[in-house]
Amino acid sequence: MSPWFERRQTESVPVSSVHYVSAIATIRATRSQVWNFIKPAENSVLVDPEVVRGFSTPGTDGKGEIQVFISVRDGAESVSAIEVEHEVPYELAVTRTLGDPDPSARSRDFLQDAGDDATILEHGLYFTWPGEAAGYFSHYEHQYRLHCQQYVERVKAVMERDPISAATVQA
Repeated sequence: MSPWFERRQTESVPVSSVHYVSAIATIRATRSQVWNFIKPAENSVLVDPEVVRGFSTPGTDGKGEIQVFISVRDGAESVSAIEVEHEVPYELAVTRTLGDPDPSARSRDFLQDAGDDATILEHGLYFTWPGEAAGYFSHYEHQYRLHCQQYVERVKAVMERDPISAATVQA
């Protein structure tokens, strides 16, 4: 038979999959103090060195709320916005970045009491990993986890420096 008509075994491409990574920190502050610090977009300037301004658009608070962030990275200014998709005040917030090409990309903040006026903050990220990039997964997973760890550590540092003032700071 001619090679033109031979059926070739096609190499299977791994299927894309959704993953979740997170990091936690125990913060010496009440759950309401931590929530009142991480909820307002204005406080993002205190935990992300690239953010120079954060604000919520007028209108909805909670589910449907849009928060806008102006950042400067390597001298270039950029604007990003997130939408709050789900919120349980003082406990859970799930957001998505508007315009993100990854339809599964979400950020999740979860708070729980840790006793003695302490709070466990878990910050996590959902993301789609394309099957054709499977060989690089561990490197990227590490980067996503590092981002989560930096966030919870920065929140902890600000909150433990002065939890009362941190929870009331809004630009």
